[in-house]
Amino acid sequence: MPCFVSRTLALVDSEVQIAREQMIWGDYTTIRASVQRSNRLSAYNTTEFAHLRTKFDRAFCINVLSVIPIAAARKRVLLFIRGKLRAGGTCLFVAQYWNSDFTRMRRLPNAQPHLDGFLIDLLRGYSFYGLISPEQLTAMVVNAGFEVVKQTLNESSVYLMVRSPRPSGPVVVMDEENNFQPIDRRRASR
Repeated sequence: MPCFVSRTLALVDSEVQIAREQMIWGDYTTIRASVQRSNRLSAYNTTEFAHLRTKFDRAFCINVLSVIPIAAARKRVLLFIRGKLRAGGTCLFVAQYWNSDFTRMRRLPNAQPHLDGFLIDLLRGYSFYGLISPEQLTAMVVNAGFEVVKQTLNESSVYLMVRSPRPSGPVVVMDEENNFQPIDRRRASR
């Protein structure tokens, strides 16, 4: 795989993930507090990121799509990423397509098949675990308007480098439930 060098890096996740205390670089802190000490790192929740007018040269979407249990939501994420890339910008998607732990967990009595994975009923609610085949990942990104540059299989993961071939439309945040949904401004103003 190619080596990527970036002068700045924007980390994007849900507010829950950015604000929760965890061990980072040997300190018990939050992602948001940790990056405040850097002039090269920024952390945004999904709503904050959606409001940025910045276009990016590259993006990384690593083991994200496989934890989204709704196909339409996955597509919205893909379209959102494409909308945040400059024309010709690239994104590296990574997804697991095989995992022995998943095979074992899928057989648990509290696991229910769903989409390309399964839901597990835990004490604090449901968790989704999915495995996305290389063919499924390729179909998803092509359907979202990306051009596949290169695919690499390593161990149990697929690495898919894609390019945004054309400028994409504006992204408007409607509300938390509909984040990442590209909106045609002409239709929204009616």
